[in-house]
Amino acid sequence: MNRSELTDKDGEKEFADRTFAGLDLKGAELESRTFYACVFRNCDLTGAGLRFCKFRECRFESCNLSLARPRGAVFDGTVFKDSKLSGMNWADAAWPKLRLAGPPAFRNCVLSDCGFLGLPLAGAEFRNCLAKEADFREANLAGASLAGTDLAGALFGGTDLTGADLAGARNYAINVKENKVKDAKFSLPEAMSLLYCLDIKIV
Repeated sequence: MNRSELTDKDGEKEFADRTFAGLDLKGAELESRTFYACVFRNCDLTGAGLRFCKFRECRFESCNLSLARPRGAVFDGTVFKDSKLSGMNWADAAWPKLRLAGPPAFRNCVLSDCGFLGLPLAGAEFRNCLAKEADFREANLAGASLAGTDLAGALFGGTDLTGADLAGARNYAINVKENKVKDAKFSLPEAMSLLYCLDIKIV
């Protein structure tokens, strides 16, 4: 499999149970492709356009998708592992109400400067990631896992974190007055930061 086979407008449109390894798709334009149960391994999709592509139950392993453009793309039950996704605006992707395989999962990924503004991410997984300056405002993260993730500078406001798991998460600034945190899990000493917005004196 080479770059042109995925980018040629007259090429194959649907792929199932395929493994794509070591592909250089930097800046490539993939449009209206459907991938089912495919694996992308060590692929470079930096700045790639994923316009109206569908990824169902796919896996991205050790890939670079920094600044990729997911306009209208669907990620249904897709897992990202050991990958870089810096600067992606996930709000540009399509988020259908019915996702048969569930929300995306990010494991040991770089998600810095990503935009998740207002997205339905209940039950999603952001485990052991670097998510500096990521935007989670107005997002539904109920039941999501952000365990072990570095959230330095990440934005939370009007975010639903009900029942979310932030055990081991660090460097977050979450105002409990402006976000839903009922039944969410936090670890000490990081959880002490939740007290700073309560107008109390810690002695």
